[in-house]
Amino acid sequence: MRLVRVTDRNSRAYADAIAILHEAIASEAQLPEPRFHDLLARWNYQLFAYVLEEDVQGVALVYFSDALRFVWLDYFAIRSDLRSHGLGSKLFREIVRFAEKQNAEPEWLLFEVDDDYAGDAEREADGKRRIAFYRRLGARVLENVSYKFPSAFTSPIRMRLMTCQIHPNAKLTPDDLKGAVREVFLNIHGRGSDDELLRFEESLPDRLQME
Repeated sequence: MRLVRVTDRNSRAYADAIAILHEAIASEAQLPEPRFHDLLARWNYQLFAYVLEEDVQGVALVYFSDALRFVWLDYFAIRSDLRSHGLGSKLFREIVRFAEKQNAEPEWLLFEVDDDYAGDAEREADGKRRIAFYRRLGARVLENVSYKFPSAFTSPIRMRLMTCQIHPNAKLTPDDLKGAVREVFLNIHGRGSDDELLRFEESLPDRLQME
């Protein structure tokens, strides 16, 4: 298996990767297509395919911060017919290893996960399963942080933030998290610094609780 950056929008790898994303990610949690294309034209928002020979089996979208020492795993999915065979664990580890090699030496991998305490029973169960999956890979939930995903299609979606330590001596502070989320809102979602959802900063604790 190889982790390959996909840049050619006319390639089969691109079409297969986008198909996996559209199948795996709820429509309200996806980016508008024009915004998505604009992001892929930048160096720091990258589409990766996890391939066996020419067969795309998984996909990840990763944002690399220009100024802060974090990487944002924006989307992550395995093809539906290949799930529950360990490919997700392998792909996640590949992303972490790739992030470790960046010149900026990021300290943290941050990402969103469906909330395991909101919505119907099926969504809660799915959220718990996803969180347990990432915990097995060394990631932790920011338990005392309230967060909402800035959907372009519907009302803000309550989610959980998780983090995976990349640098062994890294310390994630509330100010670090505030800066990372602000950058993601601005550079990925195109939101302004006065966005109402950034009021989550007002409720940030003095110390982040990671479990």
